[in-house]
Amino acid sequence: MDVIVAGIGVAGAFALRRLSKSLEVLGIDKRERLGYPVKCGEIIPTKEEMRRLLPELDDYAIFDLPKRFESNRTKTISFCLPNGKCYEIDFEFHVVRRDEMIETIAKESGHRIEREVILNYRNRKLYTDKGEREAKVIIACDGANSRIAKALRVWNYEIASAKQFVMKNVECDEKCVYMFLGREISPGAYGWVIPKGKGYANVGVGFRREFSNESVHKVLERFVKEFPYSSQLLKKAEVVSKIGAVLPIDKPLERAVYENVVFAGDSASMIISHVGGGIPTSMIAGDLAGKVANEFLLENGKLEKYDSLWKKYLGKPLLRAYFFRRLWDLFAGENERFLKIMKFVSAKDLEKILHCEIPWKLRPLYALFKHLL
Repeated sequence: MDVIVAGIGVAGAFALRRLSKSLEVLGIDKRERLGYPVKCGEIIPTKEEMRRLLPELDDYAIFDLPKRFESNRTKTISFCLPNGKCYEIDFEFHVVRRDEMIETIAKESGHRIEREVILNYRNRKLYTDKGEREAKVIIACDGANSRIAKALRVWNYEIASAKQFVMKNVECDEKCVYMFLGREISPGAYGWVIPKGKGYANVGVGFRREFSNESVHKVLERFVKEFPYSSQLLKKAEVVSKIGAVLPIDKPLERAVYENVVFAGDSASMIISHVGGGIPTSMIAGDLAGKVANEFLLENGKLEKYDSLWKKYLGKPLLRAYFFRRLWDLFAGENERFLKIMKFVSAKDLEKILHCEIPWKLRPLYALFKHLL
């Protein structure tokens, strides 16, 4: 076997798509149906937004998303504070059918896919519920709780919980993504209403145990039914489905190549951690992993090239995102303090922060942060 893609989420699907058809490739995933259930808000910044978010990327064609995967296209983001003050920011997203996108891209790769549960990794071999698997390259896309990362003793990143409803009869501007900030709304994170179109929306909250003794279920119920600025959008809404998830909210692994393993996406904590954005980074990481594996197996290249590539394209924005997340932690535990700080934050500042750019007033603090890392 040339390559095993271990886990077929976004990163795994894009790795399969990039891997040469001349290679013997096996994709494995524990789910009966790839991409199901959906475990995220399903938003991807448009190609033009990605040019600002990841300015070092050489080619943005990966973000020319087929219309068949898009359920909605939004134009703005509304950031709502605990006191009801909102900031309106121009920022375009594709709202995608993530499940369909993963399943279609993986199957259209033409590579063999099997349903297997990853159990362990040892001595360059993968162990699943179907037995021992061996390959020249293993692309580890097995998510935030990566068993492969744990087996290699590199799993050391912080993770957060999230819970989400898909709801119908949501009354909101379907061209706007709504984000709600505040300790009671979403401890250590934010709440969201993301319109999917035709009255449907993803409605959820992030949750970090260090900021609350409640359960994530109770926090989401309050967000839907009691918090005045979100519940007014949801007065007639009905729950269609429920999901829970975990995601990394840390800086990425120092390196992502170990032995014959290449980590991509959430398994390497390659995430825009201040907003929990993992789809675009996983698309790029999976594609790069496939590219480097092709070169390694067909052109006598080196797997270590992957580390230089993802750091070139993703490194600076992910470090800045981690800085914003750490800064947010200083104020997330107390609404009064948070609201005082927000008096000094403009919509332009938030727009820069969303694009992983450092506002001028934060540049001295960011320089100190980098020095201390």
